[in-house]
Amino acid sequence: MNSDMHPAPAINVDASTAENKSIWAIMLGVFTGPARAFEAFNAKPKIIIPLIVMLVLTGLSTAVLAPYQGRSQVEMMSKSDRIPPQYLEQMRQDAENVNALKSFSTGMIPVFLISLVAALIAWFLGKVVFAGAAGFKATWGVAILSSLISALGGLLRIPLAMAKDTIQVSYGLAALMPGKDFTSILYTLLYFCDIFVIWGIIVGGIGYATIFGLSRGKGYLIAVVSDGIIILALLGLTMIGLSFAGVEMTLI
Repeated sequence: MNSDMHPAPAINVDASTAENKSIWAIMLGVFTGPARAFEAFNAKPKIIIPLIVMLVLTGLSTAVLAPYQGRSQVEMMSKSDRIPPQYLEQMRQDAENVNALKSFSTGMIPVFLISLVAALIAWFLGKVVFAGAAGFKATWGVAILSSLISALGGLLRIPLAMAKDTIQVSYGLAALMPGKDFTSILYTLLYFCDIFVIWGIIVGGIGYATIFGLSRGKGYLIAVVSDGIIILALLGLTMIGLSFAGVEMTLI
């Protein structure tokens, strides 16, 4: 038989490459080419390694920045007339003698819960509201992968904190408010919305659009709403905590 009569079937090179991409290549691609990275992730969703990497990076930055965070808390608590002097002194000693291992482990718990809650919100929006096709595992995977960007931002905050000897450093608009701390509502909001968080939201939007089979606009909306709720919740918890401690907050 003449082989010209039966041409070989076409091979989708891009799809084949996506399916064979390692999870490490996908994690790198989140920074360099998120659209292709999430296409590969969607072909074979794997979340264990990205989750571990995200938790380790966050734990490292939390452990290193813990002394600066502790000193910041002491400074804010010193403005309250409800905090006994002996308790304030204990806080000061704890800030100067940080248990790095404890800080490392406790720093991982909040980010784990935050990624889980953000994924639940995103899954509800993508699956129920927009009738997308992705399952919860893939949704959580996008939340984790996009969180790698803010985890990197946490690491890059370390040299700034060391140089200025304070936790009040930012790669965002909060840097335009020198001398402010978390008793300022505007400063706290801007602190939670630095350039890495915004970058992560954009990347997350690309990921949600990919896994749910939605338009890029709807993907961005899912990312903005899910991460926005988390940011507002963190702001609210900060305000409640300082209020109970008797620390007065200002709008600006």
